[in-house]
Amino acid sequence: MKSIEGGFPEYAKFEPTAPGRDYYDPDNFKDELENIWFDTWLLAGREEEIPNRGDYKTVQIGNENFVLTRGIDGNVNGFYNVCRHRGSRLCTKESGHFSQGRIICPYHSWMYSADTGELSKAPNISDDDEGFNPENHALVDIKVESWDGFLWINANPDSPTLSECFNLPESWSIYEKYEMERLKVGKTGTYKVNANWKLLMDNAEECYHCGTIHPELSKSTPPMQPRQWVDEEVPETKVLKHVGSMGLNPGFERCNIDGNAYRPVFPSLSDEDARKISYLHIFPHAYLCMASDYVFAASIFPIAPDYTIVKGYWLFDPDELEKDDAYLQDAIEFWDITCQEDWAACELAQQGNESRSYQNGGTLTPIDWRVANFKKYIKNEMNNN
Repeated sequence: MKSIEGGFPEYAKFEPTAPGRDYYDPDNFKDELENIWFDTWLLAGREEEIPNRGDYKTVQIGNENFVLTRGIDGNVNGFYNVCRHRGSRLCTKESGHFSQGRIICPYHSWMYSADTGELSKAPNISDDDEGFNPENHALVDIKVESWDGFLWINANPDSPTLSECFNLPESWSIYEKYEMERLKVGKTGTYKVNANWKLLMDNAEECYHCGTIHPELSKSTPPMQPRQWVDEEVPETKVLKHVGSMGLNPGFERCNIDGNAYRPVFPSLSDEDARKISYLHIFPHAYLCMASDYVFAASIFPIAPDYTIVKGYWLFDPDELEKDDAYLQDAIEFWDITCQEDWAACELAQQGNESRSYQNGGTLTPIDWRVANFKKYIKNEMNNN
């Protein structure tokens, strides 16, 4: 193990940020969607959000909208939320249920199978009509996989599997003790942020700001203490990044608002694990915060160059959720406050990035070394696609 937080690795240096226009230019935003977002695995939610056949949820990325639905075989299917007739959006709600597993277009009532995406009925059109073959009008599908209770999507039909991209299960081995597949959602949150998506991820990549804007977080896990890093033998990939763990303040029993213990530690954790919170980042848009008695996960989705939506998930032991006196607010309030502090800072950064004075960008310090690594990831993806 090695400790580097409160400092930085030897290769860290002062270097320029990306230019300001990269955070607001519409053409750059469109290129990022094509070269990054529609060509990688994205954290789309949790399995229990769509537990039954016909249940669905939607995911918005830029101008694209995808629908995920549970099929009759129990698997989750993913499709572009677009009718093949005249292009109408099929599902207008963020979640719902397809009666009898049928997706019906609200415009002209074309009907599709939620299990396969196949066109099952087009009113006033006979299957025998010359020039019309229903098999040619199925919904356009996307890849969907599940891992540790999370749903992942990829719009590139030729992409490698999730396992190949994440180097599973080896890269995930150190997180198995949190048993996230068994955990259940105790609370979700949606945050609308008037800032470019990269600013939100830049913010997640460093704790340089923690002592300035996060009094609650800093009280629980002092930001300049040595961070317990991950053994170098545990693999990373281009997109899966181990961020290590932070120890609790000696006066705290849990990583929450007041440090008090309201729930038992997860059963598979050691005494050492109980005294820290671990972090995992998944480029380009997600991070997991694994405390000893809950997990907080966040997925960042770009909607416009200067507008982003964040989906937050608070996961708890299902046995705790079933208790009449279950108390979750300590963990929920902790990350809700922290997120809102982050998003307010990102909105200020967005305003500054659009200034004429910032057209050439700013400076990354050695302490911003993870931000620099994320910048390199973005640059490589844009240049290689």
